[in-house]
Amino acid sequence: MSKGYRVTIREGWNGEEMLLNSDVYQRIRLVSAMISKSVSAYDSFTFTLDPSHRLYSVVKPYKFFVKVTRPDIGKVFFEGRVLTYSDSMDTSGIIQKTAVCEGLEGFLHDSVQPWQEFHDTTPKDFLQALINEHNKQVESYKQLRLGEVTVTNSTDNVYRFVDDTKDTYDNIQDKLVSRLGGELRVRDENGVLYLDYMPKIGVTAKQKIKLAQNLLSSSRNIDPTEVVTVLKPLGATQERQSNEEGKTEVSSPRLTIASANGGNEYLRDDELIKEFGVRVKTQTWDDVNTADTLLQKGRNYLANQKAIKYELQLGYVDLSYIKGADMLSCGDTITVVNQLQGIEISERIIAMSIDLLQVQNTTVTLSNDPLAINEYRNRSKDAYAAEINAFYNLIRNQKMNTSELVKKLNSSQQQIKDLSAALKDLENKVNAQTPEQPKPLHIGKIIDVSEWQGVIDWNAVVKEDVTLSIIRVQDGSSHQDLKYMENIQKCISAGGKYAVYAYFRGASTADAQQEARDFYNRTQRVVAGKQQPVFYALDIESVEMGGAASQMRAGVEAYMNQLNTLGIPDNKIVLYIANHLYASFNLNVARAGAIWIPSYGRNDGTVANSLRPTHPYDLWQYSSKGSINGITGNVDLNTEPSDRFKKFLL
Repeated sequence: MSKGYRVTIREGWNGEEMLLNSDVYQRIRLVSAMISKSVSAYDSFTFTLDPSHRLYSVVKPYKFFVKVTRPDIGKVFFEGRVLTYSDSMDTSGIIQKTAVCEGLEGFLHDSVQPWQEFHDTTPKDFLQALINEHNKQVESYKQLRLGEVTVTNSTDNVYRFVDDTKDTYDNIQDKLVSRLGGELRVRDENGVLYLDYMPKIGVTAKQKIKLAQNLLSSSRNIDPTEVVTVLKPLGATQERQSNEEGKTEVSSPRLTIASANGGNEYLRDDELIKEFGVRVKTQTWDDVNTADTLLQKGRNYLANQKAIKYELQLGYVDLSYIKGADMLSCGDTITVVNQLQGIEISERIIAMSIDLLQVQNTTVTLSNDPLAINEYRNRSKDAYAAEINAFYNLIRNQKMNTSELVKKLNSSQQQIKDLSAALKDLENKVNAQTPEQPKPLHIGKIIDVSEWQGVIDWNAVVKEDVTLSIIRVQDGSSHQDLKYMENIQKCISAGGKYAVYAYFRGASTADAQQEARDFYNRTQRVVAGKQQPVFYALDIESVEMGGAASQMRAGVEAYMNQLNTLGIPDNKIVLYIANHLYASFNLNVARAGAIWIPSYGRNDGTVANSLRPTHPYDLWQYSSKGSINGITGNVDLNTEPSDRFKKFLL
């Protein structure tokens, strides 16, 4: 197996292992093989084989189990079951089968929970009760024992109602992980499965990742969208009497700092404003009843806010050079050294994408807790100094090389003149004050697809000037799009840009929050550690929330709040709103990153015969009967992206 990995497959949990990939034998050679790991989702493994593979017609969902190991160090990189598979043929007639496998945590989706009430119960005992119920319902090989369970709360006591409409995994996520935090892991110890639930899973690695040793490239993503430069602190509600005797107003103001801050309700940080502009937010302390205390809390919050999201992605990390006990795992903290970018920091691995066949495609994504403002500034200074130093080193080397060249060519006057001209040109480029203007962004076709488009030839789609493909993940929580895994994987492989969308079916705010978690987790199950979607879109085109249009705003707000909690900011959320329901829904359109509206008119696939939406929009879906090479049948077409929508594509 390439780079020391061994991939095996077996029919049934206790079946005989068969080699799935070999560098030697053509009949057991995979076309592609990629492991995706994330601390926020369980592992997945995607592999592709062609009809010459001896197991091409054998592999089936749920019946087959896959394991990826490194025999030289005895480490298991992935173990789980085949979840879905798809057959496809591209425009050149090449036929392939792609299988998507899920990690052992997927077993928890195979059982449901009865309605129960728990109180005076520790988080560990509550989790044990859920696992006991799971073990009653499933085969012996899917049964779990509790391993390391160290997540708790200040009272080591939970009060919970188990949701009998959800499976065991979703109950654990909803009743424990989403409320107490922490991370889950199922591990196989000699055929016995253990479930760990810990605040953070992973160790501090001894191995370093260094530029020019086991690292070829790196990129930094800085997201300051949560920075607050002007704060309005709010304290406890100040009850007031209504005009009618004995009645209290339904809405009452909160305590502000005005009386302790010279009549001003706001706190300003001029240094932050100079750097990020005016960004006004509120922060509420329900237990604060005096203005002086509220003022102090507001100042501390503004000065110590950790609002800079920092992510470091490493490319071409060759894990084959990392040996023995130093082998990296998702969740580990590791030191990264890249002198050219001024990086020598210890970060936590939050995602890994391991290409078993082509090491150059392997990436590791690292991040720790959000940065405080001062830490962000220090890192920015280090990075700037390192990049300037690297630039001047490059110029010095160019000048030294040029000097040597002049000495060798001084016998030829013409060559000296040519060299002088070249030096002058180089000097002009170095000293140029005006950077080269970027070329205008080309916007091609924008489509949205779902399982209704069947098998898509993504190479053909991308070649037909499709700039963005918006891929459905689910219709509510209950229906997972049958093609979303395949569509996302193959769109990425074909080099396309993509976004994801989910149809809103929330019957309550709690239901909307669960849909948001399912939307995010299902997406990350496929793309954790890989190319992330450019945005998450909510498809809102029917009256839900118990049939009350007046409640749709609250449901969508709850959905967006949950996506925020999962790390998706408002500017990465798009609202697709039915044109005829826009007014009655009264959604908070100012909050979203963009508004996408359908309006078809004659609906013949042309813009000329389509009717523009009657409400403001950032993207217009003008037809559901478009035609795109690589897609059989009709496809939705979109046009007229606004400037803020175009930012998604930059």
